Amino acid sequence: MSVQTSLRTAIERALTLETWVSSSRERIASESFIRRHTQFGSVEEFCVASPCDDDSIGSVQQLSADERDAFVARTTEFETWAEMKESAAVEDLVTLQNV
Repeated sequence: MSVQTSLRTAIERALTLETWVSSSRERIASESFIRRHTQFGSVEEFCVASPCDDDSIGSVQQLSADERDAFVARTTEFETWAEMKESAAVEDLVTLQNV
């Protein structure tokens, strides 16, 4: 594979990943990302522990920004929800590049 083809593939993946992350209602990070960067063993545990009624990523995303950021700051190595999402997206992109 040429450098130009590799670069094009990486850019396409990054754009797709950004769209996926910003519109995700079902998944924000991989299970391994959650295990490495939070105090939880799974995405489900993260959702269950969150201060929302429904145990889903969509429900977590519907929390107020302040409430969501406070939960993330308290239970992860990130200060904000946006920081966690961006880090998860970058990590997924790196993983995709190494496949």
